[in-house]
Amino acid sequence: MRLVKLLMACWRAAAAKCVSLALTMMFIDFVNDGFTWDSVSGEVVFGPLVWGILTFAVAAVGVWSLGQRAGAAGIPLCVEALDDRQTHVLRPVPVSDGWQERVREKLAGSERAFLVAEKGQEEIHFRWRPGRGKQSVWGSMSFDAPSGDVVLDVRDGEGLLGVAGLGKGSSFAAVCQIAGVTGLASGSACG
Repeated sequence: MRLVKLLMACWRAAAAKCVSLALTMMFIDFVNDGFTWDSVSGEVVFGPLVWGILTFAVAAVGVWSLGQRAGAAGIPLCVEALDDRQTHVLRPVPVSDGWQERVREKLAGSERAFLVAEKGQEEIHFRWRPGRGKQSVWGSMSFDAPSGDVVLDVRDGEGLLGVAGLGKGSSFAAVCQIAGVTGLASGSACG
């Protein structure tokens, strides 16, 4: 049921991105074919149907992409994956002495991370590039040494293209990448 909700949320995002293009194409077809009842009825019936199928395909690719990233990182996939802000409680896979320093080194050593600033021993602030471009998301990591938890907070702020061009999901993609790079695994499940 969670995947169906995620698919519907992706479909709404894809449809919202394509509305202006669909309306433009329908208007161009009206002008080219003339404003006859046959052309208008054909466009009104088949135009939205075709655009609905195309946007559904884009949404399915988006869900598949999010699923691949979540599966590889061990992060649960749910509808909240499309939110601009992602907060996840992660745990180091092998908890041993010095795990905080290893996580810090792996994060700072990644080619996707930049402007890494430590705020004492408990917190790190950084920027992360989830895609190949120069755009990035803001992130912070808070360490709780006694429990072994890491709270990862990532938020989108530059209007990234998102997963499969949906304009959403960049923060979740960054969470999955950061978890993979640092060797952290999810300590919670989606509701």
